Amino acid sequence: MTRGRAIGLGILALVIAGVVVAEVVTAGGGAASRPAPQLPSQVLSGPHVDLASLRGKPALVNFWASWCGPCKQEAPELKRFSDGLGNRATLVGVDWGDSADGAREFIAKSGWRYPILRDPSQKVGTQYGLNGLPTTFVLDADGNIVQTLQGPQTFAKLQQALAAAE
Repeated sequence: MTRGRAIGLGILALVIAGVVVAEVVTAGGGAASRPAPQLPSQVLSGPHVDLASLRGKPALVNFWASWCGPCKQEAPELKRFSDGLGNRATLVGVDWGDSADGAREFIAKSGWRYPILRDPSQKVGTQYGLNGLPTTFVLDADGNIVQTLQGPQTFAKLQQALAAAE
């Protein structure tokens, strides 16, 4: 094997390893679960929910904002996902650091009918370890975060995350 070919294979191996590590970090795979912090108390839309009311089945907590471009991309996928959930799980939206008016307009345009809470001080998002928007935290039936999905998700990825939490 030539030196150039060996270097090329080494670089390829590093790239593949980097992709695998990035996938594990962004999907939350392999990470130990941890108890979810409390949800915000301020309700924008739908019924009030808290961690106690979510126990007994999986839940997905999606942080978003009306000014977030990727959140706009994800909005129809969340609607489709929530419309098909039934009693399998609960989807909860958390508007993060947004104006209440902007958030309510975004909710109406998106056609969301699931509980939406508001985190105007960004305190709750910080407690969750939020590192950009949108981010969805997948909780098991005991209220532990078992997966973190960063960036806009598709219906299929949301379904897959739910299945893994069940």
